[in-house]
Amino acid sequence: MNIQCPKCGQDHEVEASRIPAAKFKAGCRGCKEQFVVVVVTCDCGARFQQGRGCPACATERERGEQEVPANGDEPVAQAPEFRQMETVDQVESSVKTARESHQVQFSGRGGEFFRIWIVNLFLTIVTVGIYTPWAKVRTRQYFYAHTTIAGEPFEYLADPMILLRGYLLIGGGFLVYSFSQVVPVLSGLILLFFYIGFPWLVFKSLRFYAHNSSFKNVRFQFLGSIGEAYTTYLALPIAIPFTLGLIVPYWMYYKKRYFFENFAFGATRCNFTAQAKPFYWIYFKAGLMMLVPFCLVGVAAAVIIPRFEEVGGPAMDGGMQALLIGAVVVIYGGLILGSTFVQQYIYARTMNYCWGQSDLGSVSFESTLNPGRLMLIQATNILAVVVSGGLLYPWAKVRKTKYILEQLTLHTTGGLDDFSAASAADEAALGEAAMDFFDFEIGL
Repeated sequence: MNIQCPKCGQDHEVEASRIPAAKFKAGCRGCKEQFVVVVVTCDCGARFQQGRGCPACATERERGEQEVPANGDEPVAQAPEFRQMETVDQVESSVKTARESHQVQFSGRGGEFFRIWIVNLFLTIVTVGIYTPWAKVRTRQYFYAHTTIAGEPFEYLADPMILLRGYLLIGGGFLVYSFSQVVPVLSGLILLFFYIGFPWLVFKSLRFYAHNSSFKNVRFQFLGSIGEAYTTYLALPIAIPFTLGLIVPYWMYYKKRYFFENFAFGATRCNFTAQAKPFYWIYFKAGLMMLVPFCLVGVAAAVIIPRFEEVGGPAMDGGMQALLIGAVVVIYGGLILGSTFVQQYIYARTMNYCWGQSDLGSVSFESTLNPGRLMLIQATNILAVVVSGGLLYPWAKVRKTKYILEQLTLHTTGGLDDFSAASAADEAALGEAAMDFFDFEIGL
């Protein structure tokens, strides 16, 4: 279907499978203008953009437009092959009337997950890691089953045996690298091989993860290309030192775009209209925030170091040493808290923006993550895990997951049942195993 930008007039050919039924947001590839497209259907069966006319009937007249004679008589009746088209105002009115909102719900509990986690941990240790794929699948199945939209849960469908083969291959490669340390050239070649192959592993991991995730018996898909993966995870990171880090916001935008733009639910692909400029603004404000703890550390050091020399340096009494040690701990604790807040600020703001610029057919998204709330959850989770010796990890994971998921709301004008499944071959688990083995986070 041909879509024309109302600002610059540039035409865009869009696959029919990516066109929603009634209305969607679009972004011009030329002038970057964002606009609303209303799709209408002629009686001949052709679909076209409102205001452009039916291409099959070769007419430039909009349906519903009436011809009024100069003498003021009644308008001429419409030709039978045309039917009345809603105006933009009517479409907006009907959309608001039929609009439904569904908040994501997460019903997992720390106590329930603790039992799964402790059994997984025990069996993984007893089997010397062989049970890891089953532990991974059980964990994801628990979180998926307790995540619901309109009362319907998600499903995780991966086969642990397929994951096990991937883990064995990655584990074998890691052992070869470990033994190759006695030959620096060989170990360097292995590292180079892994670095070059890393984007391919990310690509395979995303395809496996999407293919084994489903909602209402419809699987997800990841439709990104290997070329995009190499741009995202190899070319752009290499450019960071050459741009003095100025490309980092653009890189983060590109990673989000690669993730959002290429995900599909069944046969419906996500429409992602985000731009790089807001990412630069978010990182700029985050940088200003980070100046505060760094300035505090600098001021504290300027005060403490002269005092340390004044009272005798290392020869000072025990009380003064304890005081100085306490001051250093407080300073660095504040620095860690400050960096934690900045990290959560970037995550919350970018996710809120990206979800708001995403549409899946007739479904739009709204994320309302609060950076302060997210930082408080993260800081108290870290404290709880450290103090408990790791035993409160299940509680911390459930707590953070619940907050993040329940800040996401889906707005739909066509319901959640208008999605069709798409056929796709099973995916190998090598990439997924590699990401888990080296604890890389490549998702949202």
